[in-house]
Amino acid sequence: MADAFVPIIDLSDRDTEAGRAAIADAVRRACETSGFFTIVGHGVPQDLVARMCTTTKGFFTLPETEKERSANQGVGVSGLRRPGGPYEAFAAHVTGDLSDEERAGLGDYPATWKAPNIWPDADFKATWDEYIAAMTALSADIMRLFALALELDEDFFDEKFDEHVSLLLANYYYPRPEQDRLRRDAHTDWGSLTVLYVEDALGGLQVLRGEDDWLDVPAVPGSFVVNIGDLMAFWTGGRWSSTVHRVVNPEAENASSRISIPFFYLPNHDTSIEPMRPWEAGTTEADLDRVTVGQWFAWKMQTTYQAAS
Repeated sequence: MADAFVPIIDLSDRDTEAGRAAIADAVRRACETSGFFTIVGHGVPQDLVARMCTTTKGFFTLPETEKERSANQGVGVSGLRRPGGPYEAFAAHVTGDLSDEERAGLGDYPATWKAPNIWPDADFKATWDEYIAAMTALSADIMRLFALALELDEDFFDEKFDEHVSLLLANYYYPRPEQDRLRRDAHTDWGSLTVLYVEDALGGLQVLRGEDDWLDVPAVPGSFVVNIGDLMAFWTGGRWSSTVHRVVNPEAENASSRISIPFFYLPNHDTSIEPMRPWEAGTTEADLDRVTVGQWFAWKMQTTYQAAS
């Protein structure tokens, strides 16, 4: 169990000054340790979460010919994706429903932000839009807690996310995964903040402590798992940690389908980010003194895929 490495933080008292201060302190400790924590008392209606899961699972269990109508055939990540391995995914960018002219103004990279969303039907879109709005509001408040935890003005991040380029992704893991194979390889998130829903009791998420100590993150009913990504670690000058995580197969006798829904809260594409303190010499990030969010993702793509080739 992850216990203190991935603490459970109750947000229900965040409307009072004393409560926000206490929560911000707990968030600071978690971000300095693992960059992961589980939140309860977040205020997102459970009915909305249930409808989101039902709607999304319903899509993934459609006949292949019907799902294929929403498959991504171009450069964007929106729509149905089959990246290989024991899962498939559906993704939508908040920018994907902008006009062609508005999307053209998002800069030269990454191209995924400029692709239109591919929706299966109007009801699906309505549920996803409602969920995105709830995740945006929750994420914005978590960023305000981040600001307090970093001893900044509480609204420090607000204008940096007022035209955010966030992504909502649903992963559907097949019910009979291949034996001795991870459902998702070890990785870090690239952005600033991830708010993750995972189905209760199914589990599978693990975080890395140290060099080889993989800890299970329990699926707490009615909760979300929150973690920071590489961009937030860069922003804090390495003060906060972006931790490697993965998804493992269940025990064979417990094999079942699994759905996870991460919301990647990303700043405005042209937000300029400078580390809050210098990075240690010799680190990759030390070569970057200031980047826009668009430049950051282009750099991450370049360095990641160069390393893999």
